[in-house]
Amino acid sequence: MKKLIAFLLCLIVVVPVFAKNDKDRNEFSIVYGQATVPQFAYVMGEVFGVMFSLGHASFEDPHLFGAAGIEYVHYTNDWFGFGGTVLCDYMTAKTVSVDKDGNKTPNGDFKLGCLSAMPLVKFAWLNRAHVGLYSKLAAGAGLFFANGSDSKDNFSFAFQATPIGVDFGGEQFRGFVEAGVGWQGIVSGGVRWMF
Repeated sequence: MKKLIAFLLCLIVVVPVFAKNDKDRNEFSIVYGQATVPQFAYVMGEVFGVMFSLGHASFEDPHLFGAAGIEYVHYTNDWFGFGGTVLCDYMTAKTVSVDKDGNKTPNGDFKLGCLSAMPLVKFAWLNRAHVGLYSKLAAGAGLFFANGSDSKDNFSFAFQATPIGVDFGGEQFRGFVEAGVGWQGIVSGGVRWMF
């Protein structure tokens, strides 16, 4: 898994150096998304934890903070770009034990974080001076870390499939919204610098 991550990071850094032409364009984005795959896994873990403990364990006061990250895309022509994204997602909840009479005993806080690094490809369907329409695909590695756990075995496959994204604004700075599925979320948005 370490070799795969190193290879993917090398692609993100090395490939743009060799892909120069007169139509080169770059984008740097700050992104935030909700309804991510790690959030879904966290909620399902809570549901199954309560279910398999027959109601004797419970999670209270959950906070799903969402995925925040950065993204870089290098376009080699008007419609195709490639690059990478790095995301961080974080969730917390209070764990409690429930006895047969319904009395709750606090057990502490449960915290789960997720980091991902994914190379991506992006397809621009419409690229005008003040609006753009695009799709993107990303796949790479993710790392789950929880309080009190050893992170060496918590690697996972990370992905993002965004069938539709819209950016809007000026020629250099734009806002954007995206609809997709994956580690960036079902709904995401942010700001983008185009240079």
